[in-house]
Amino acid sequence: MHRLLNHQYLYLIPLLLSAIFALKAFRQKWPKPYNLYAGMVIISCITEMFALFWKWEIHKSFNYSPNNYWIYNLFILIRFGMLATIFTQVLYRRKYIPAAAGLIILLGILDYAVIHGPFQYNTYSMILTHVCIIILCFLYFTQLLQEPGNISIRKEPLFWMAISIFFYHAVSLPFLLLLGFFNIQNVQLTVLFFPINEALNFLLCSCYLISFLWKPQYPQPL
Repeated sequence: MHRLLNHQYLYLIPLLLSAIFALKAFRQKWPKPYNLYAGMVIISCITEMFALFWKWEIHKSFNYSPNNYWIYNLFILIRFGMLATIFTQVLYRRKYIPAAAGLIILLGILDYAVIHGPFQYNTYSMILTHVCIIILCFLYFTQLLQEPGNISIRKEPLFWMAISIFFYHAVSLPFLLLLGFFNIQNVQLTVLFFPINEALNFLLCSCYLISFLWKPQYPQPL
């Protein structure tokens, strides 16, 4: 338990609270996109906890490697599939989203099974999903700006979701693109990404928590 008190795991506090508050989306029967969002947050929390305990303790019971990349690599595809489904349901312009998302997930499966394998960072999957999520968030923000009438976006759960994942992926994408170069030219630049990623994770999970303090009030195309 003392390991969880390490500063690099502080993001687990807002993530766990978010998963608890997310349960009200099912209890209060929120529309489907919000239920998917709540499910994604809960799965994110379970995945993070499982990955950490796998690395620390669980792998010993199975006499396996403590390497938990296989968990995160698989989660990348699951999370992306859920986000793509959410945006497909809330965006008016969604014609090509299912096909593009399906292709990216297929490439991700190949990356997981063949290219990098489950026990290395699936860089290709991460880059592709990052780019696609940034585009989807941009389309969502554009739609909000074009929406007629007054919308209190601070009370819209999906806005908090979109702004947090947009910021997280937009900031981390350049590091992913240059990760190989950094490892060769200057390892200290790679190490610099870890505290930045900690801060991004904390901000992301905090926005998740804020989003579930509000009820849906923005009419979505269901």
